[in-house]
Amino acid sequence: MNLQQQRAQARQECEDHKIAVLPYGNAWWLLGNGINQVVGELAGISPTQLQRFSCAHR
Repeated sequence: MNLQQQRAQARQECEDHKIAVLPYGNAWWLLGNGINQVVGELAGISPTQLQRFSCAHR
C-alpha cells in the first residue's frame, strides 16, 4: 500500500469515528469528541490513536 492510500485510509477511519482532520502547518490536527491531538503524518495512524482520552480532574 503506498503513502497516498494509507493517508486516504486514515482519513476514512477518522471520518468513521467522527474525527475532523484539519491542516495545521505541516502537520494534521485530529479533533473530535475526546480527541485533540496533532500528528505529523496521517499514514500509519493506529486505531488506538483514535480512541477517546479519559479526563482526570485534579
